[in-house]
Amino acid sequence: MEAKKRYRHEALNICTLGGLGHGKTTLTSAMIKVVSRIGSTPAKTADLESEQPIHHPISQGVGISYRSVDYETSGRHYTQIDGLEYADNVKMLIAGSPKIWGAIWVVNAAEGVTPDSEAQIRLASQIHIPTIIAFLNKSEKVRDAELIEICEMEMREILTDCGYYEEESPIIVGDALKALKYKGQNLGSNHWKPIVDLILEMNHRMPQPVNLLDLPLILPIREVIDHPKGTSTVRGEIIQGRLAVGNSVDVVGKGDRIKTRCVGLKEGNIEVDSEPGWISPGHVISEPKSIKSRSAFEATVYVMTQEECGTHIPLVGNDKPHIHIWTIDVTGHIQLPADVAIINPGEHASVSISLDVSMAMQVGTRFEIKKMGARIGMGIVTGLLD
Repeated sequence: MEAKKRYRHEALNICTLGGLGHGKTTLTSAMIKVVSRIGSTPAKTADLESEQPIHHPISQGVGISYRSVDYETSGRHYTQIDGLEYADNVKMLIAGSPKIWGAIWVVNAAEGVTPDSEAQIRLASQIHIPTIIAFLNKSEKVRDAELIEICEMEMREILTDCGYYEEESPIIVGDALKALKYKGQNLGSNHWKPIVDLILEMNHRMPQPVNLLDLPLILPIREVIDHPKGTSTVRGEIIQGRLAVGNSVDVVGKGDRIKTRCVGLKEGNIEVDSEPGWISPGHVISEPKSIKSRSAFEATVYVMTQEECGTHIPLVGNDKPHIHIWTIDVTGHIQLPADVAIINPGEHASVSISLDVSMAMQVGTRFEIKKMGARIGMGIVTGLLD
């Protein structure tokens, strides 16, 4: 019971997706205005555009810009993130920083689904964002009911094709600008009712927040010191899960699965039973049988621009860059889709990768791409192939 109560008040990160100028920020502002009536928010104003953007580093030299707002309704606490540009959403989803658990897809009926808007939904599907709720924003310029119906059908087709079926991913039709400008207080008005419906659908369909401490242990090993007494001290950062003295653990990676146990914890150093040479950087300490070594996988990758990494290097077919996964570099072989000849800086795509050395891996594992000594991209594992 206590765990359920705690989860209810942990923030769930969600984001707004959609084309530039389609009303994402306006909708978020309208939601804040309504939430101030049916829930609570620390936001001092519903005008999100007046807020100073957050510049959030996701890796060295690479960052994203967004505005965010916290609010609580029906016992659910959300942090809603509104990326400033298309590229900000792409980098945020692939890098997982901040980690996104659900999204609101905003489409302006006056323009319909743009290529950038569709690309974001397909990206969300590829990286397994579990829940998307759509908002069809019918501006004052759109009075044709048939046009709205056509746009809604197009959205449904894309959502279904991406695995977001009607039963779990509703489309709410409303006018974000009218809702924001509404001076009344009637939650059932034509202005506010779509916003209320959107919030109710979120409370019903968005997943519960995930506490990383309650996930299976993953500790990438950065440094190893062997001891003659049959133990090794390893250093690394626990990225999820918990570890205590006496726990049985596996050391996974490089084709290995070494069964051992934790015999000491002190100031970030972990001591495990091990013979000299058994463990090395690049291995991962995990809960028994929770993760396997893999050498071939599917991934979605983003290639950095010259401003982000200091060089202009694309990915091409049969490329052989280094893949920095966990704490080491491994030679990889990248296969592009048949209809893609090159991934230029600033672009993202789905690829297949095989590694010369199998590494601990699961869907959701993040990595970086290096070529010619420079870090030129980032990626996320979306499927396992062996």
